[in-house]
Amino acid sequence: MRACAVLAISDVRPHPTRALRARLPAALGIALVVAASACGHAPRCPVATPSPAIEAAPSLAPPLAADRLAELRAARDAKVSDPAFAAAATDDVLVALTALDPAIRDGIGYELLSRWIVRDRVLEAPAVAAIRDRLVARLADPLAPADGVFARSFAALGLSLVAAREAAQAAWTDAELAAQVDAAVGYAGRETDYRGYTGATGWAHAAAHTADWIKFLGRHPRLTSAQAVQLLDAIAGVVARRHGHRFSHGEDERLAAAVLAIARRGLVDDAAIDAWIGKVVAQILVGWPEPFDPVLFAAQRNARDLIVSAFVALSFDDAPPSAAVLARLRAAMRAT
Repeated sequence: MRACAVLAISDVRPHPTRALRARLPAALGIALVVAASACGHAPRCPVATPSPAIEAAPSLAPPLAADRLAELRAARDAKVSDPAFAAAATDDVLVALTALDPAIRDGIGYELLSRWIVRDRVLEAPAVAAIRDRLVARLADPLAPADGVFARSFAALGLSLVAAREAAQAAWTDAELAAQVDAAVGYAGRETDYRGYTGATGWAHAAAHTADWIKFLGRHPRLTSAQAVQLLDAIAGVVARRHGHRFSHGEDERLAAAVLAIARRGLVDDAAIDAWIGKVVAQILVGWPEPFDPVLFAAQRNARDLIVSAFVALSFDDAPPSAAVLARLRAAMRAT
């Protein structure tokens, strides 16, 4: 599992942001861990191997026949990917990506997509585009039932693979890029189930997966200034929206990595950066919730954690545009 920096929640009242400033030296003590995790494609969360009892549970019954799952596992474990098998098995892999069993969803669905789209690149561009469009469609699925988050969240993670391949060798039209940015922004503003590790069903991790998708869109060579602002605002929405989930499974690092990817591009001017910071800290500036409001408090702590992780990630980046964003962030923290 990726290392994560979890800072203790101190007795904060009435100004959480001031406590944030006071704890920055402690945050810098773990800076190397956070900065290292901000680069490259974040690996998926570790697969929780189901026990025999879990495998037999009806709610986790595999959606694919046992013999087909065996074939997919063999393809995953093969040293060399077979392009013909990959093209023929795409539908089944996308089904596996929706499974409630993490050994199927993470261990087969995600692993095979990662190999075929990014590592071995055995899927041709039209097939990857078809996968992209099907995964985007999943993001519009109803928010109920509760376990529907796995299909949505892993669609976002799959789309991060598509975006990573595209960022490395851009081929989308401007319209396709705009559609992907709009899809990521729309999903970031729509999802309400931000659970991290769920137990038997493994990792939901919608915030982290959305952050990965945004990170690679942020690296697209033809990203516009307006699109960069859209992506930053989507990140602000994930942390500052009052969805009631307190991020405690490394989401802040993944979101900070997305901020860093966008900051490095130098596409966003000072005024837009200041406006974005204002959106992130808006819930903090509400002040200590009295009487205590756990939903507001969760948004405040999520925002605070992102500010700290972004500060650390930007501090360890040598790109001049990152330094400019860091200066705006430091100025805002001093003024708050």
